Amino acid sequence: MNPITRSLLALQELLKQHHPASADQKAAAELLRGQIPTPILAHFDRMIAGGRNGVSLVRNGVCCGCHMRVPVGTAASLANPNDIHLCENCGSYLALAPVDPEEEAPAAPAAKPVAVRRSRKKLVAA
Repeated sequence: MNPITRSLLALQELLKQHHPASADQKAAAELLRGQIPTPILAHFDRMIAGGRNGVSLVRNGVCCGCHMRVPVGTAASLANPNDIHLCENCGSYLALAPVDPEEEAPAAPAAKPVAVRRSRKKLVAA
């Protein structure tokens, strides 16, 4: 994941906490804001001010913000740590969701039914 996207995601988590922010949380938010370039931060702030997610995770090729399929090329390039992408539908920054080991493990193949051979009765002409 891109370090800027990681900082945006951490900032979004800090901003979504409903209880009043402590001095430590405000300092952490300002530190994160200092790591993000101004144009990216401005777009992020507009998204948050509008009540939407500034960063949305992508799971199985689907944006978790708007639940629309992300183009395959965009989803593949999210693994590149040098690129930042926006969702074409909702406008939030995209981040690749961490893969759970349980989801990654292949399911056990289903047992194939055993074929039973049956002999055919021959018809005898009378």
